[in-house]
Parts: sequence; structure tokens; C-alpha cells
Amino acid sequence: MSAHDIVNTNAGNEASAARRRPRTTMPFRVELARQLSQWRVRIVLLILVLIPVIVRIALLIGGPPTTSSNSNSATTLVALAQVSGGTFAAFVLQLTQGFLVTLIAALLYGDMIAGEASRSTLKYLLTIPVPRMRLLAVKVAVASTLLLAGLAALTVVALVVGVFSYGPGGIQVPGGPELALGDSIGRLALSTATGASGLLWAAGLGTLLTVVANSPLAAAGGVVLASILSRLLDSIPTLGDLRIVLPTHYSTAFAQFLTAPTDLAPVADSVLSGLIWAVVLGTLAAWWFSRKDISG
Repeated sequence: MSAHDIVNTNAGNEASAARRRPRTTMPFRVELARQLSQWRVRIVLLILVLIPVIVRIALLIGGPPTTSSNSNSATTLVALAQVSGGTFAAFVLQLTQGFLVTLIAALLYGDMIAGEASRSTLKYLLTIPVPRMRLLAVKVAVASTLLLAGLAALTVVALVVGVFSYGPGGIQVPGGPELALGDSIGRLALSTATGASGLLWAAGLGTLLTVVANSPLAAAGGVVLASILSRLLDSIPTLGDLRIVLPTHYSTAFAQFLTAPTDLAPVADSVLSGLIWAVVLGTLAAWWFSRKDISG
């Protein structure tokens, strides 16, 4: 056997061994560190952290609300945002748990595979070799971790800024009682978690579009466009019960934890709807990616 044949045999054995040990290829921590080294991800996380500060500055410039700060008769969190630290944090969540967090999710998930394809690094990743499903699973896990970390940081910073600016009071429920700070912290955490579950559809669609498109901008734009269209259709009352199939129909379920009493039915519906969308779209994404031609 020639030296060339020996080298080829060894290379083939190493490739086969790598395929037999998919967990040893592309570790989660390596991909997470790789994503955190990119300015795109850093900017996204920085935006989430700075939003409470920006809102605080805006309220400072705008001055005190016209409604008395001590009045419970105000019907919106906007009028009560400066009553206490807990209310300020709730107000920030109300501001961001909509188009903004959907855009963040679209950017993170839309870049997973399409970004690698646009940088011509996808085919090299798959020839290391990294099994396709392993690559997709790690990419989704990292994007989900970054999104959850960003949402958690947003809530924590909003609470810290609110307490520092307006005192350690709990959430002032519009037209209702002021909750204790401990209760408010738990509600803010549950509200954040519910908001994250409301993004499962965006994660699923972003995953599908990122394996279909070769442009991260097109993948992210598709998620944003779907969000806009869903919210538009959801605002048409004549559609009736048909609106429950829209991915953004339960997008305000997070607000249930910012009111008293709390109705958990919309929260359960939101989680169920998000899981269904994520499973269906994620399955389609895995099927498409397993057959995708990446030789170009």
C-alpha cells in the first residue's frame, strides 16, 4: 500500500469516526463563543440592554405624567410608568413585547444558516464533517440561548433602572392595587417567559427561511413581513375565530401577569400556539435542510 493510500485511508477513518460521534463535532460552547464574537450579535444584545435606559431618558425629558402619580384611577401603564420601579419595568415590557422582540428574533434565527451560506462557510462546516441535523440543532440552541439571555437582561435592567429611578415599589396595576415588589418580580419573570414563548413561531419560521434562503436579510425580512401581515389580519374583527390560527393572535398574553386578577387561559393558548407553529415549521426546516444542495 502506498503512502497516498494510507493517508486516504486514515482520512476516511477519521471522517467515519466523526460521523459516529456527532456530539463531538461543533460543540455548543464553541458556537456560542463564535456568535458572541460577532458584532451583529453584540449590537442586538446591547440594544436590549439599553432600551430601559433610553425609555428612562425619554420619560425624564417628557416630565411627570398629567395623571397624579398616586392615583389608581389611571387605566394604562403609560400613565403609571413613573409611579414605581416595578411599574416602570412592566411598562418597558409592554413597549418591547411586540414588533421589537420579533425583529430581534428574526435577526438571530434568520442568520443561522443563511449567514453561513452568504459567507460561503456552510459547505466547509459540513465537510469537517458536521452532520446537518447536528449543525442545525446547535445553531437553533445558540440562537435560542442568545434570545432568552437578551430578554432576561432587558427585564433585569428595566427593573434595576426603575427601582433606582422611582423607588422599590411593586407594579401598580392600572385601575387596581399596587403589588408587592416580591410578587412583582415573579410576575415580571413570568411575563418575560410568556413573551418568549410567544416568539416560538418566529423561531420556527426563521429556522425554515434561513435554510431555504441564502440571504440572512431575506430570511429575517420574511419573519418581519409575516408578523406584520399576521397582526394586520388579526385586527379584522370579521374574521372571527379564524384569527386564532394567526401566530401573533396571542402576542399580548404576557400582559396577563401585569394585571390583577390574572387570567391564565390566554397564556396557555399562547404557549400551545407557539409550540404547534415551532414544531410544524421546525420539522419543515429540518426536512428541507437535509435535502438542501450546499455544493455551490
